[in-house]
Amino acid sequence: MIEIGLCGYGAVHQTAFSIRRPKGSPDYVLLLIKTESYYDKHGQVYDLPANTAILYNKDTYVHYGSKKPYYCNDWIHFTLSGEDLDFLLSLDIPFHTPIILPTLNQLSEFVRLIVLNKHSDRPHRIQIMDATMKALLYSVASQKCTAADTVMAHKNYEILNKLRMDINNSPNKEWAIKTMAKTVHMSPSYMQHMYKELFGITCIQECINARIKCACSYLRTTDMSIHMVALLCGYNNETHFMRQFKKSEQMTPSEYRNRYRLW
Repeated sequence: MIEIGLCGYGAVHQTAFSIRRPKGSPDYVLLLIKTESYYDKHGQVYDLPANTAILYNKDTYVHYGSKKPYYCNDWIHFTLSGEDLDFLLSLDIPFHTPIILPTLNQLSEFVRLIVLNKHSDRPHRIQIMDATMKALLYSVASQKCTAADTVMAHKNYEILNKLRMDINNSPNKEWAIKTMAKTVHMSPSYMQHMYKELFGITCIQECINARIKCACSYLRTTDMSIHMVALLCGYNNETHFMRQFKKSEQMTPSEYRNRYRLW
């Protein structure tokens, strides 16, 4: 069982500050640094970009901070032993070494859940924190392996990938180009260009694919009318839905249902 000690989510410092522990901490410490900062390794100070993780081993020198008047991070102190120590070591996350994170949001969400459970009295909160901490460490290790990926390292990847996830999670929404561009704070033309460059598909085609995928699920698993399926997948015009569905699946929605339904 991984035991969670002190922890914080979205901790903000409005002035330059420094954390220095000459003898380190008696437990392990994971930092998710969201703003520019620095850290000290063997007496050498290095500047760090935003979206960086550092895992500190226990009882070892710690020195990090910010030179600028704004700093934000997530942080977790934790202890482990036995099988859990073997688990951590098997992930091959280097201690005291910055890891540039292609996508920080997912990791930060794990920390938020850990902090919420740490300060609650919910049943099974200890088990939830243990499972979430393991998921967090797995994710750090995964991003360490993919950090060199040029797509994920692109400056616009995180915000456009969030848009992509939103499209696939809510295909029923009205995903107009202007609305999407406003969401990511880009011009419509630049947003479309960058989306295609990063994901190999236009954002409009992404919306269509997400809607058709959602429709397929409804057709396989429910007996709702074709009209209702169209509405739930973001189509106000049933004919338009049927035309796009047939173009994508090479059959009508009714034909698809008859062939693949699970009921």
